Amino acid sequence: MKKLVFRDNSSNLRMETERVATEWVATVEELIQLSNHRDGYKRENAAAKLGYLGDPIAIPSLLLRVNDWVPQIRAAAIKSLKKLIITEHLDSIIQCLPHIYHLRECHRADHEHLIQHIEVLLLAESNESYLLDGLHNANSDIARLCLQLAIRSQFIDVPNLLSVAFLSKDVLVRMNTFRWAKKMYPDELERYYSSLLKDAFMPIRKESLRYLLCADDADTVAKNALFDHHTSVRELAIKYCLENGEDAVSLYRNNFTTSVKTKAAIWGLGYLNSHDDLEKIKSFYNSVTPSLRKQALNSLLRLDPQNSEIYLLKGLKDPAPSVCKNSAKLIVKVKVHVGVNELIRIIDESAYPHTALSCVAISHHLNKWDRAVFLLSWTVNKKMSSMLKEAQFEAELGIWNSDYNRSFIQPTQAQIATLKALMASVGIEQKSKQWKGLISTITSTI
Repeated sequence: MKKLVFRDNSSNLRMETERVATEWVATVEELIQLSNHRDGYKRENAAAKLGYLGDPIAIPSLLLRVNDWVPQIRAAAIKSLKKLIITEHLDSIIQCLPHIYHLRECHRADHEHLIQHIEVLLLAESNESYLLDGLHNANSDIARLCLQLAIRSQFIDVPNLLSVAFLSKDVLVRMNTFRWAKKMYPDELERYYSSLLKDAFMPIRKESLRYLLCADDADTVAKNALFDHHTSVRELAIKYCLENGEDAVSLYRNNFTTSVKTKAAIWGLGYLNSHDDLEKIKSFYNSVTPSLRKQALNSLLRLDPQNSEIYLLKGLKDPAPSVCKNSAKLIVKVKVHVGVNELIRIIDESAYPHTALSCVAISHHLNKWDRAVFLLSWTVNKKMSSMLKEAQFEAELGIWNSDYNRSFIQPTQAQIATLKALMASVGIEQKSKQWKGLISTITSTI
């Protein structure tokens, strides 16, 4: 517990300091609590004393008081803060950067002078290392603010900044560094393009590849990029290969058996419309690896579109949620019609809840009366009731009721017959307000 004790007996000690010093008995922690007191005099007194104690732990509390609604407290807090804004406290100051710059959004007073006072210290030549260390701060807001300050600094060593920033875990630190260096220091950036091809963020990899495809070893770079994690990068590499006489199809075929590259190879042969590899890709649709089944499905839709419905319906029953969800999205995307009876049948035949949820998602694209059939079937079908939760059912009822008036289509005779049969089997009194809304609408229509 830190206490302040004055031992200066010189005759030049100012009267105000003597008076305040005799009253200081509180610890830093106690003064921080008092700085939030509802009594303005106590807040002002605490803010004034915190500056003399010289402990950087008080900086966050003083930053709050800098925007206090009482002018005298703001003045006391600023005076105390300026005592704490020193090189020895830079680690604590950097931790408070988001709070410091937040003052620009606070309008009880103009805080720009205080912010500039802090920036002068941060941008000093001797404090470069603090900003570079801040690029790896666990708080991404702090890391990004440190980068902004480092870029503004007239003394920062650019190669050192690039080497540190490109190792940051924060994607915006890396991306903003890349954009800044590309504009201001393109020659320095050239040294990093090869290593940036391995960056986790696709836009950085893509821009690095675009540059390297103009270099001497472009062929090798392009061949490696054919197996990048992201399709956008692979497409750029394929474009280069096609324009420069490289056989991308053969390159993909030769990597079917390499586990790391198999997914990219399946994608590439589908993208390049290599119909000769259709049977091979079909075999991957039965792979034990979900990611390979998912990619094989995408390629099969390109190479064998006439059988799209077969592949997609099989995908809906896949044991892997990722493959099932992908199939549901593709059904909507390629506009494969799956009727309400088919959806119910798929749920009945499946052992996986994610299949039922995907079928519910697909049902949103049905005719509104088919959707009503689907919802009524939900209540009488034991398999559907067991796999789908009550909360999910209520949510779907709400969606149907809110969407009902978006179209004025009337039910067909077949739909009316189905709805009447279901209504005879449903316990109408059992459900919520949303349920009663559905039943009332159906009853008044049929």
